Amino acid sequence: MKTIVPFLAFALLLLAPSRSFALMEIDQVTPERAKELGFQIKVNAAGPEAIRVVLEFKKEGKMKSFKRVDLELHEAGRLLAASSLEQEQTTPDRVVVGFAADRASLDKFTVRVVTEGGPRERTGYDLRLKDFVQLDKVR
Repeated sequence: MKTIVPFLAFALLLLAPSRSFALMEIDQVTPERAKELGFQIKVNAAGPEAIRVVLEFKKEGKMKSFKRVDLELHEAGRLLAASSLEQEQTTPDRVVVGFAADRASLDKFTVRVVTEGGPRERTGYDLRLKDFVQLDKVR
């Protein structure tokens, strides 16, 4: 009996739902798909060598279960840095996040909008900024 109790406790820990077991489905978002999802990306100059990127969307449709927006920096297929972006304007139905970056490095940035339908139902909507920003049009 003494050996069964620790075994049962260990088995329950393995079988119990946990956020750490969740895998995220990744959706590579094209500019066309971004329109369907309601994503708006705005870009303007933030100095001679920098730009400011702002992402806005409504919490509706697939974005109703919005959790956070992450910013990732990749180079040569490797993740160099990642961080969650703080919402700039908080309203119950709209998300606005932004950041500034070096113009020459913009192709290395990905913005990921994360939704969560349940403990094991996460989706990351990846927007590779090089697909959305035309630097020659940013003054």
